[in-house]
Amino acid sequence: MQASELLAQFAVYGRFYERQIAGVDEHLRDRLEIAPHGWPLEDVVQREPDLLVVMMNPGASRPLDALWEQSGTDAPGFVAAQPDRTQYQIMRLLRATQQKAQNGQNWQHARILNLSDLRTPKSAIFIDKLQKYASDDSHSLFSDARREQAEKLLANRATPVLCAWGLSPHFVGLAQRALRSVAGHPLLGLTNDGVLYRHPLPQRHDLQLQWLADISQQVGV
Repeated sequence: MQASELLAQFAVYGRFYERQIAGVDEHLRDRLEIAPHGWPLEDVVQREPDLLVVMMNPGASRPLDALWEQSGTDAPGFVAAQPDRTQYQIMRLLRATQQKAQNGQNWQHARILNLSDLRTPKSAIFIDKLQKYASDDSHSLFSDARREQAEKLLANRATPVLCAWGLSPHFVGLAQRALRSVAGHPLLGLTNDGVLYRHPLPQRHDLQLQWLADISQQVGV
């Protein structure tokens, strides 16, 4: 399904922020919401999603509204966001469940979290930053400093979690923390070692289709 068709069905909202990491000014995003058009933003932010997705980092997604704090008192900081290509894969997965709703899965709403909030589209630069900021891991939801936030977001153990942060060995430490945080949730994802999970958007188009088919099969659609 083409991006234009997906955007006709789904709205995308993100919570973007700026802060210093190890003394360096950084642009970050801690949550992304994918939900049907017409759902009030406040409801999207407050409700439990049908699917939680944990990926690598926010990538190329960007806010469409420069006034990041003007989206309403019940959804502070959330604004409409431009999705990147990876997020279209998640929309396609939601669509697949809706087309097979008779199987009991009819997912409308996905919440995307990440190993790191650093908005860095190029993975090589992101890995460099992980090493640079080794002394300050507060850019990660799964850091000790943000344990309360992670526990709140992951409190409902019935919500399935799709692990999809990629296969780089540089992510092992953060991935292990994330897996401890999501313990007890039904887990989805493609892995060979139980720690690193395939990313939804490999470079080859046929592998992108295969990822979607394999995850759909796990879901039962």
